[in-house]
Amino acid sequence: MCGPDAPISAAQMLGEVSRLLKPGGIYMMITYGDPTVRMPHLSKPVYSWEIELYVMPRPGFQRPAGCTSSAKSCLEPVPTTEKGLLPADYILEDPDSHFIYICKRMDDSSNLCNISTLTDDIL
Repeated sequence: MCGPDAPISAAQMLGEVSRLLKPGGIYMMITYGDPTVRMPHLSKPVYSWEIELYVMPRPGFQRPAGCTSSAKSCLEPVPTTEKGLLPADYILEDPDSHFIYICKRMDDSSNLCNISTLTDDIL
């Protein structure tokens, strides 16, 4: 999802993932990309995905001394806004966290369109 043709490549790749997943199938993406840059790609209605977001600090991350906020569990999904973004009051403890997107296919293929339609939306 990076590079000069990233939006087109992302649409093609995610279209294929969606095409191959059967209802109830899961696609898991682990990335440094936060929801502001990943959710516009993942949340297209054509995919019919239910998306959960998990945030995992980098290995060895130590919370700053004197940090008063309670530790967040990386085993629980992070609540997101209606657009799939982090809430305004969410504090990202580790700015170099990994973001884990669990995308579950919700329906049959009746909602899928031709991949060219996805790339046409980008252009």
